[in-house]
Amino acid sequence: MKALYIDAPGKVSFKEIAKPVPKKGEALLKVLYGGICGSDLSSYRGTFAYFDYPRIPGHEFAAEIVEIEPNAQGFKPGMIVTCNPYFNCDHCYSCERGIVNACMDNQTMGCQRDGAFCEYITMPIERIYDGKGLPPQLLCMIEPFCISYHGVSRANIQKGEKVLIVGAGTIGVLAAIAAKAKGAEVYISDVAPD
Repeated sequence: MKALYIDAPGKVSFKEIAKPVPKKGEALLKVLYGGICGSDLSSYRGTFAYFDYPRIPGHEFAAEIVEIEPNAQGFKPGMIVTCNPYFNCDHCYSCERGIVNACMDNQTMGCQRDGAFCEYITMPIERIYDGKGLPPQLLCMIEPFCISYHGVSRANIQKGEKVLIVGAGTIGVLAAIAAKAKGAEVYISDVAPD
């Protein structure tokens, strides 16, 4: 199968690699669409500190289940899904307290472990989420939207409040949409005119 690699800053290549084989508790997924995150661009430019070269980038994606064992979630081949791309160790101080985003060994797909910019990936079943009928082009936006929505929710924005979003990239625009949905008067600013 084909996979896109960032080999070094400014160097990208397609490589032919073996199609992955799912282990027990994993599903084989065919990647349908992927989103390009700011961290992917920074990795390409060589300015992202948490990226190991060479690496397959990509953690915003939609996929189709190809193979999966019987599971409690009811996932079946043919279903369109997205996934949680953040892996934690489950045994460090933070993980044992349920603060998995502060894991001492966090591994994000496309940064510290290979990502989804290839034809097929395997994924632990517990990291898979049903697309619930969303088209895959939209479903691959769930990860950045979740980050945006989480930030807006933590800010406890109330109807009628004025909100300034700093940064008009994908996450900033999605944060503006989330704040507007909560009834805020939203403004967005960025240093890049385009």
